[in-house]
Amino acid sequence: MFIAVGGLAALAQAASLPELKKQFEGQVREAQQWQREELKTASGHYMKTLEFAEQRLQESGNDEALGWVRAEKKRFEQAADMPESALGRGPMRRAQEAWREQAQKVKVEAAQRVADVAGKYMQALSQLQLQSAGNLAALAEIKDETDRVLGNNIIREALALAKTAPAKPAVETEPAQPPKPVVEPAKPVKPVAETPKTAPARLTGPVTVGDYKLFPQGKEPAQKELKALRLEFPNVAARSAASAYGLGAAVFTDKGKVETDRQNAGWFAFRQERGMTRTAARVTLTCHGRELAEGSKLVVHYFSHPANSLSDLREERVEQIALPALPRGQAVVVDGTGIWLGKFEHRGTHVRLKGGDEFYGLIVGLFDPDGKLLIQQCSPSALAKSCPASLPKERQQDDLRGRYGPPGPPGGRP
Repeated sequence: MFIAVGGLAALAQAASLPELKKQFEGQVREAQQWQREELKTASGHYMKTLEFAEQRLQESGNDEALGWVRAEKKRFEQAADMPESALGRGPMRRAQEAWREQAQKVKVEAAQRVADVAGKYMQALSQLQLQSAGNLAALAEIKDETDRVLGNNIIREALALAKTAPAKPAVETEPAQPPKPVVEPAKPVKPVAETPKTAPARLTGPVTVGDYKLFPQGKEPAQKELKALRLEFPNVAARSAASAYGLGAAVFTDKGKVETDRQNAGWFAFRQERGMTRTAARVTLTCHGRELAEGSKLVVHYFSHPANSLSDLREERVEQIALPALPRGQAVVVDGTGIWLGKFEHRGTHVRLKGGDEFYGLIVGLFDPDGKLLIQQCSPSALAKSCPASLPKERQQDDLRGRYGPPGPPGGRP
C-alpha cells in the first residue's frame, strides 16, 4: 500500500536515512508489481481473443486467416508486445489496438505512482537534510542518496512518462493557517466513514440475472450451429468506445418446432418443412479499459426479413439485460432469449417454394445505469441507420399467427 501524500516527509522527522530508503524502494517495487499484474491481465484477455478466433476459423475452414492468428499467438507469447509492424486487419486489429491502449494506460499510471513516491522521497530527504545540519557525514550520505535517485534510469523514465498523463486535480493538503469556523447545519448530520473504492469482484461462475445467465468467457455452455457475426460500428466516431469495452456476437438456431414431410415415388419426390424456428444471440462483453457499473444494460435488437425479399426489414424484438458490476479485464458471455420465426419450404423434383420469415441481423448496445450509450455495434452494416442513440424500451415479439405459411406473392410477407 502506498503511503499517503506527505507520508515519507512526515516520517523524516523520526526516521533514519536507511528507514526512509527502505520505504521508498518498497513502494517503487509495489508500483512495478502492479504494472506487471495489470499487463498480464490485459495480455491474458488478448490471448483468449486469439484462441476464440482460432477456434472459429478452424471450424469455418478459413486457412489464410487461421494461419495469421496462429502466427500472432506465437509472436505475442514470445514478445508480449505490440509494435506497429505486428498490427493486422479487420476485427483482430481492433483487439490489438485495444491491448496497446490498455498497456499504455497501465504504464502511465504506474509511472505516475513511481513519480509521486519519488517526489515525496525528495521532500523527506530535504527535511532530513535540515535536521542533520552540522553533521557532515550525514549530509554527505543524504546528498549521495539524492544524486543516486535523480540519476536512476527507472525514476527518470517514470518521470518522463508521467508527464504524458492528463493533469489531475490538485490534492488538498492541511492548510498552514487554522481553518475558518464552519457554520453548523440546521440539522445534525451523522458523519459517514469514507471507505476506499474497491473493484467489482471477478465472475468465476454462472450468474443468473432475471431470465438470463452470464458466464465467464470460456465457461459458457456449448451451442450447436453457433454462427459468429461480424459486428460493425454505426459510424467512425463510435470506434473510440472500443478502448473501454468490447462486444462480440454470434447466433444459434433451435429447429425443434419444425415438421418435415418427405415423399418419394421414384419419378416424383419432394421434401416439405413447416413450423417455427428460434434464433437467439450469444453476446460476449469485455471490459477492456474500464469497470462496468452495476445496473448497466445490454440491449439486443433482433431483425428479420421475408424469406423471398430483403426489402422489408422488421424489428422483431428488443431484449434488455441488466448486468452486475464487472471489473476491468473481465469478459462475460450471455445468451439472449431470442425470437421465433415461421418457416415454410417445399423442395420438389421440379419446383422449390419458400415462405415465412428469416433472421436478418442484430444491433447490440451497452448502456450505463443512467441510460448513457457506452458502445454499440450492428451486423450487417445496413442496420447502422437503425442504431438508437438513447436507451430503447424493451419490446416483446408480436404474435406470429398468420405470418407464415405457403408463399404468397413474390417480395411480400406471407
